[in-house]
Amino acid sequence: MTVHVVGAGVAGLSAATHLLHAGADVRVHEAAPIPGGRCRSYHDPMLGRLIDTGTHLLLGANTAALTYLKRLDALGRMIEMAPAAYPFFDLASGHRWVLRATPWGLASAFRPVALAALNTEPEEASWLAIASVFGRLLAESACRPWIARHGIGDAMVEPAATRLGERLRCGRRLTAIESGGRQATALLFGDERVTLSRDDRVILALPPVAISALLPEMTLPTETRAIVNAHFRVSAKPESPRLMGLVGGLAQWALWRDDVISATVSAADGLLAESAEALAARFWPELARAFDLADEAPVWRIVKERRATIAATRRAERSRPPARTHLANLVLAGDWIRTGFPATLEGAVRSGEAAARLALAQGNILG
Repeated sequence: MTVHVVGAGVAGLSAATHLLHAGADVRVHEAAPIPGGRCRSYHDPMLGRLIDTGTHLLLGANTAALTYLKRLDALGRMIEMAPAAYPFFDLASGHRWVLRATPWGLASAFRPVALAALNTEPEEASWLAIASVFGRLLAESACRPWIARHGIGDAMVEPAATRLGERLRCGRRLTAIESGGRQATALLFGDERVTLSRDDRVILALPPVAISALLPEMTLPTETRAIVNAHFRVSAKPESPRLMGLVGGLAQWALWRDDVISATVSAADGLLAESAEALAARFWPELARAFDLADEAPVWRIVKERRATIAATRRAERSRPPARTHLANLVLAGDWIRTGFPATLEGAVRSGEAAARLALAQGNILG
């Protein structure tokens, strides 16, 4: 039996490494030149630095993601910030405070935390999605942030790609799926046709829009939310990564690592029409005040993720599908399927592991 994993984002890498650990024959196909999907790092020529696609971090409550890192011997590539304490700065009043990991502290930071986890305004978010986040943040250890030392790609992508080796092939876009009865029978990668035997399995770890083009008969989530990230190269460096929550302005969270400050705005659809120059001019004065930096004109990069995640609204939550599909030998993986978690790294890892278990359980799939 060969398991073909299509898509090498975190969900696909989670599925593939789980299968590899179980001794399965696995092949991973990725359309992009490098793996990682929305969770990758790349060298930005304007900044001259390695930056993440977004400001990613884990929490102690993200047990599946931390276990994934342990399985890859990559937990040391993350920094656990203990005890759990989040500096906040009010851009309107200039007031600073530190949020501690207590039920009262979490309640006071409800909106910033909910926005970061759900990428949806709390007022329109599903209460089930909100509960899935805050219900796991009652212990101090669960609230501790884990930040990548050298970028999220170095921590969560590179070790998996190294482990997979030649089993991972990039530059292979799936263009069609042939099927007969309740079975996928072949995968088409451009002019190349991969015939599936009766024992082979397929895990589609792709975004909903890509799966809709391949399997138009499926009903999938279509409501998405944008994220806007701003990266500034500055002249100073902190002794260790500094994470800060921001209120009263444009930026919501900022991470200063090495000589790059990255700021994030979730649920940012209203910013997509603004030019990068205008956004940089709005972001930088806020970050300079927050981190007490001297007046300078840093090099910057604005990254707009138009369909960063599915929305966490009640309607979108109802449209999230299970991993199983109408094809007995094909399952789904992704942070957007029905995982019980919002569209986060934790949800992506859990979906990949669940898909791998289904692919291995031949009797369950064909039953």
